Amino acid sequence: MAQVGSMPDDPDEVIRRAYEAYGRGDLATMLELIDPDLEWTYLDPAFEHPDPQVCHGRDELATALRRQQRQGLRSELEEVIVDGDRAAVVVRTPGLDAHRAWQADDRNFDVITVRGGRIVALRACRDREEAMAVLSPA
Repeated sequence: MAQVGSMPDDPDEVIRRAYEAYGRGDLATMLELIDPDLEWTYLDPAFEHPDPQVCHGRDELATALRRQQRQGLRSELEEVIVDGDRAAVVVRTPGLDAHRAWQADDRNFDVITVRGGRIVALRACRDREEAMAVLSPA
């Protein structure tokens, strides 16, 4: 089990380690890389044009990830674009579009903030263009 002091600070490495653990079905290891006070902005999959909803705390994310695992879905990290302590990520989850009202070729687009070796914020975006705008506002 990783100790907080040994956690990497590099956003790319933290994000890749978290998604690799989740891809192996190792939710516990992934959650070690998530700050307990995570701010998670998500898009409700039940609506075609959802308004962003904000959740606080690692436990709410864990609940959503467990639900995804029960549905037999596994996420694959495709791309990480780092800008300082934040990164835009493209994640492919085969079969995901069958579980949500909008279609995005089974992909999620997120902006993740890493501080102190942990993911402290996760912001879901509708598409790559929105993720890049959130990552590097003009």
